[in-house]
Amino acid sequence: METILNVHSIESFATLEGAGIRYALFLQGCPYRCVYCHNPDTWKCGIGKSKTVDSVIEQMQHYKSFYKNGGGLTVTGGEPLMQSDGVLELFKRVHSELGLTNTIDTSCAVIPDNINEILHYTDLVIVDLKFHNNEDYLQYANGSLDNTITMLKKTLQFGVKVLVRTVVVPNINDTFEDIDKYVEIVNQYPNIIKYELLGYHTMGVFKYNELGMKYRLEGVEPLSVSKLKELQSYANSKLKI
Repeated sequence: METILNVHSIESFATLEGAGIRYALFLQGCPYRCVYCHNPDTWKCGIGKSKTVDSVIEQMQHYKSFYKNGGGLTVTGGEPLMQSDGVLELFKRVHSELGLTNTIDTSCAVIPDNINEILHYTDLVIVDLKFHNNEDYLQYANGSLDNTITMLKKTLQFGVKVLVRTVVVPNINDTFEDIDKYVEIVNQYPNIIKYELLGYHTMGVFKYNELGMKYRLEGVEPLSVSKLKELQSYANSKLKI
């Protein structure tokens, strides 16, 4: 029986989802409800397009020459680990049949039973470290910091490289004190190769209107480029990376 993935969208030549040129597979479904999410259309499960693992491998094979020099597959979302069986099969075949790299871009909302096996076939994990405490996770994402810590410990256990990202939102997590607390977490994991701050933006707000959903950060201005650079520079000065 063929393994079916529920897919939101595909970018065959992605450059922001890991090293090199990548085949980025955006999987449908996410249990988190982040206030700043710019892809609320990925939240619901089961409404995406069905795509077999075979068809993904076939398409990647067609473009394989572009994925040389460290490129490969990135599964993102939504939350890709909600479809962990399909991700595992896909990762195995990308390594064995295509000889390319695998990246997971995850919010750590789900830690599946087969995560150890998945990490065995993973070259990089991109972790979305949303907030530095459980209270903010619950208030602004309906989630938990504990899951993220569990994932980071797993990656350290299996020696998988990690890139950590945090979206900085004005008046929520944009102070030097906030950055200190994020860096304190990041510095505990020597397998983290980079910590990157991303500025909050409003480019996806129109989707909420189209979906008839209330946007919880209405009126919040995007983080300025100068403030983002200031906070990133401060973080860099504290990091052990």
